[in-house]
Amino acid sequence: MTSPATAASPGVRLQAAARCLLFLLCLAACLPAGLVAPAAAAAPSYREAKAGYDRLQKSARLRRYRRNWIRVIDDFKAVYRAYPRAARVAPRALYMLGRCYHELYGYSRRRADLRSARQYFQILVRDFPGSGLADDAYYHIGRIAKRLGDVAEARDAWSRVVADYPRGNMARRARAALRRLPGGGRRPRPKAAPRPAISSEVSPKLPPGAPVATIQAVRYWSGKDYTRVVLDASGQVSFRKGFLPADKANKKPPRLYLDILPAREGPDLADNLDIRDGLLRGIRLAQYRSQTVRVVFDIDDIDHTNIFYLDDPFRIVVDVFGAGSEVPEPCPVPEVTAKVAPDDDEEEDAAPGGRPIPLAQQLGLCVRRVVVDPGHGGRDPGAVGPGGLKEKDVCLRLAKKVAARLRRELGCEVILTRDRDRFVRLERRTAMANAKKADLFVSIHVNAAPNRRLRGVETYFLNLAVNEEAMRVAALENAMSTKRIADMKRLLDSILRYTKVSESSRLAAYVQSEVVRDLGQAYSGIRDLGVKQAPFIVLMGAKMPAVLAEVSFITNRTEEKRLRQGAYLDRLARGIVQGIKRYANETATAYVPARLSAVRETGRP
Repeated sequence: MTSPATAASPGVRLQAAARCLLFLLCLAACLPAGLVAPAAAAAPSYREAKAGYDRLQKSARLRRYRRNWIRVIDDFKAVYRAYPRAARVAPRALYMLGRCYHELYGYSRRRADLRSARQYFQILVRDFPGSGLADDAYYHIGRIAKRLGDVAEARDAWSRVVADYPRGNMARRARAALRRLPGGGRRPRPKAAPRPAISSEVSPKLPPGAPVATIQAVRYWSGKDYTRVVLDASGQVSFRKGFLPADKANKKPPRLYLDILPAREGPDLADNLDIRDGLLRGIRLAQYRSQTVRVVFDIDDIDHTNIFYLDDPFRIVVDVFGAGSEVPEPCPVPEVTAKVAPDDDEEEDAAPGGRPIPLAQQLGLCVRRVVVDPGHGGRDPGAVGPGGLKEKDVCLRLAKKVAARLRRELGCEVILTRDRDRFVRLERRTAMANAKKADLFVSIHVNAAPNRRLRGVETYFLNLAVNEEAMRVAALENAMSTKRIADMKRLLDSILRYTKVSESSRLAAYVQSEVVRDLGQAYSGIRDLGVKQAPFIVLMGAKMPAVLAEVSFITNRTEEKRLRQGAYLDRLARGIVQGIKRYANETATAYVPARLSAVRETGRP
């Protein structure tokens, strides 16, 4: 109760209310339109789009034609664009977009429609994790992933439904779907402090009496959800891993450790490194036994690691990955009209219908950050042509041209792993891309071969080599023997679980075809050597689609001569960029989360 002495008069209260109203009106004027658009206008817009979908469902004849689906899809897109943050309408529009594309796939059999559906469901759980449709979206993500052949993603999505929505209407269906998967029926991993998955590390087999090496330095690169640690040694060592759970009594976090032997700590080696990047708290080193150095990684929150070694000089590489990358914020959604056949062409079927809108345009997502990697550099000249041209110089000139074109034509940020003639270790190049959360990684090289008549263009993505020639090229770029590459099979079997092989192969195909096409318009004798796969170290551990382009043979006199020409390099750059643009225009943002998260809520559209 207000006392008479402090009660405001009606006139004062009216003035205060007027000032408050004026403040609120000014605040609303400053907010984005999508935030202040009245909910009363959003709901009818959604109902109108839903009515179009319902009409489609009632007519088998209408469902046959792709243009009718696209009309309904465009209506739901218009709702989402007008009210992108409306808590009740936006998630429903996103859900219906995913559902429409998923159902359209049943008529078109286009995998692009499946991918569109999956991406809309992923946007829903990203932007509206509290929506009652999140469990439905996860369930459909699992169905689509299984159809696309990604069993791991399907298992993860359905496990999320079971773990986070045990009482939801999708939980029973998700459990049944999990049981049908290979090795199904396993309960999802608990969310609290899981033990990280540690790869089957590839450690060299040393002969008895091998000399004791010195651990000389520890280097690392950190990003938000990725850290690469490199341990430099004076010679070959073997190593074995272990994991220690948290020790609450002694206030110790979970720990990953490596025992390195035969080895001793170097005199200038720091015993403790404070990292605190969200994944690792720090690294500790100690002489555990007379010929064993123990390296302990104090863990904050990691999901899995890959551990391998490189030669010349010898070093151990430890890749540490977080539980999942955040989905990047979408780029502005362009106004795009679908190209569909005229309405009077009633014989058009959904399958041969108009070319679908590129997925990046549909979702307003784009390739925003590209790492371009000029091969070799500094004390590493790469291959040298018969006329003395060095691979490192060609790669740098071409990479700068590619970077300039990408900035100009795609409007994206471009990061060069080197912008001058300096040496950059292979393991640092991919680490830079991961730490910077790049959307694509493109490594530029020129080829070489003992047979100087060989010529042509080929593009690689990371995988096990399928022929001796691919092994030879990988050995050349990795600076190691083909036998050592064969020894890396166990490592690759583990790494490829976390590598975007499918996306990388598509990017490689686009780059390859565009480079060959562009060169062929101006030069004779351009040979298309195709898209190939091989275990390139520079691509290992990349969390984004990654390719390595071998743009010409520097050991071929004709192609070496052309590689000196600015016009030839311009053609190569244009082809590489055009390939990237094709990939960007037909694919949603490349940096997709390894896992998605949601919170429990109930409700339906």
